[in-house]
Amino acid sequence: MRQPKPHLLEEAARLWRAGAYWEAHEALEPLWREARGEERCFLQGLIQLAAALEARRRGHAEGARRNLAKARRKARRCGRLAPQVEEVARALERGTPPRWLAAGA
Repeated sequence: MRQPKPHLLEEAARLWRAGAYWEAHEALEPLWREARGEERCFLQGLIQLAAALEARRRGHAEGARRNLAKARRKARRCGRLAPQVEEVARALERGTPPRWLAAGA
């Protein structure tokens, strides 16, 4: 994946780890808008995961399920995100985030 604005990726990662999923989503959007092909697919999947996690954080179970389903469909089309999406999906279904995704990790 080319990184025309690595500072945005770094900021998105920092926000994600802090549990600021909506803010991470917003940090990724400029990269997604400029991306093409597999890179665009990958970034859109991350954005959808962030939206699912934010919905879950706010107690909106149905919104979390819908966004997670979108991320899973996207992952099947771009490949590289599929294992991470599935891990997060299983964790959301259990109600506990994966260790690598937990706030403060």
